[in-house]
Amino acid sequence: MKTRRFCPHCGRPLLKSHNDKHYNKYSFQCYGCEEDFFKFEVLRKKDMEDIIQLRLGTINRECREDSHLYSVYKPYPQRN
Repeated sequence: MKTRRFCPHCGRPLLKSHNDKHYNKYSFQCYGCEEDFFKFEVLRKKDMEDIIQLRLGTINRECREDSHLYSVYKPYPQRN
């Protein structure tokens, strides 16, 4: 489900949150960072220049740390 909202930490696309156990219901979830965000915290499609820079930084950091590379274009991890 496209939300056209992006993570302010890694630049990955976000999914709508289905977590109702929090008092403050978050609107979006990032599966790459495993964090929840309110509507005012996320980046929008109009911020695409910033999003691209975040994505490049995320890819570089994950390569340096030898961690599993998740897609920065899909809101979920790639399955092997």
